[in-house]
Amino acid sequence: MPFSNNERATYLFCALLPHTKTAALSILEWNATVKSLAQNNLEPEFLLKCSPSELMNILNEATTSQKTKIINKVEQRQKLGISMIELEEALNQGYNVVFRSNMPKRLKRLSLNQRPAFYYYIGDLNILNSTHALSVVGARDASPEELKEVKNICEDAANNDVLVISGGARGVDSMATDAALIAGGKAVIFPSDGLSSWSRDKEARQYIQNGQLLIMSTQPINARFTGSYAMQRNKFIHSTGDVTLVASSKLSGAKKSGTWEGVLENLKFKWSSLFVIGSSEGVVKLKIENSAVEFKSIKETFFSDSNLSEILENQLNKLFNNALAAGIDKEKIKKITLDEISKIMNDTDEETKVEKSSSINDRIIKEQLSIFENK
Repeated sequence: MPFSNNERATYLFCALLPHTKTAALSILEWNATVKSLAQNNLEPEFLLKCSPSELMNILNEATTSQKTKIINKVEQRQKLGISMIELEEALNQGYNVVFRSNMPKRLKRLSLNQRPAFYYYIGDLNILNSTHALSVVGARDASPEELKEVKNICEDAANNDVLVISGGARGVDSMATDAALIAGGKAVIFPSDGLSSWSRDKEARQYIQNGQLLIMSTQPINARFTGSYAMQRNKFIHSTGDVTLVASSKLSGAKKSGTWEGVLENLKFKWSSLFVIGSSEGVVKLKIENSAVEFKSIKETFFSDSNLSEILENQLNKLFNNALAAGIDKEKIKKITLDEISKIMNDTDEETKVEKSSSINDRIIKEQLSIFENK
């Protein structure tokens, strides 16, 4: 796979390369750098050969502290050269990489401040183009009753062509993925480690070859589990689905609950609508505070007008937040998007609810992406 100099630069300065003992640019540092380059009609490839003084002169979007860190990190990585040997070896082993410019729409739902510069992946990236997607999160030690309900829901999702997304952990995550795949559906996993252990799993490889399974990570291919990344990748799970099912969760106390921390982030950033099952303490709290609703069925959640409106409202909230972050007038975005929704919902032809939902969702995402393209 040939890489452009811009992709080479993105990988060189953003990839975690622990064996080089150099630090990668953080997402915020990379965003500040890219915005500064754009203001000066420059592209990431400029970083491959620029001097520290040249870089300092164009970093208009970076804070004072960021400028020092960016310049030091770029200078360290420049000394490594632009060799892509590590990445090319990964590709030869069957792994792939997708950069921001080529990411499917679902991965672009995260704001630029949260969106990684690239993902490593194995499987068919087109799986993410599914019309409907259900994210499933929950505890590793969920009860047998909760696991059985997750199994039934995800089998039903598969039978209705609803993509299932999870973190691949023991318990709720693995039950959701296994149920969907065994039923002939499709699934996406955002694991808390690198991809190498997954690629060695015989069952996972079979589903990947069948075109049913996609696994994505921003961690180095051979990275092991880390608690910090397990928390970081929560946003990938919650934002990629149209709704998120919380199947079981403890509350965070002296020891943080990964499931609960992801839920709190979702409530803050409004990535997806929350649905719940069971009676775990996290689920009970969400229902008491009206932060989530009881999950009833796949058909009612994805194919009824009432829940479609809730999903659209959540998408609009994300759109507004991104518009404000980008300095765009929220009312302008609101008017444009509501006009589009009104046109579709008032259609009198025989278009199905599934097609309507897909069309509305696509238009909302398209408008959201245009915020940054026009900035």
